[in-house]
Amino acid sequence: MSTQLSHQQSSTEPTELPADPDAVTVADTGAGLLVFVDADLPGKELAGFADVSDWGEIRDALRNRGLGVGATTNLPVFDLDELPA
Repeated sequence: MSTQLSHQQSSTEPTELPADPDAVTVADTGAGLLVFVDADLPGKELAGFADVSDWGEIRDALRNRGLGVGATTNLPVFDLDELPA
């Protein structure tokens, strides 16, 4: 059972997404969106989150993908209208 926790962004990284819609991929976890962007190397990297209703579920989704849960406090939360169409 997960609990909903508040998100606190502590990163100083830029919070803008690429304008190219092909450079952004979104994974729906059922409790929010994981937002991935093209990485410098082949592949994608987690850039942030959007439309989150349960941070516990987001942490579970990150663990299931082999990603660190610290991203929940270090990466930005994007508004849905910031995601490229």
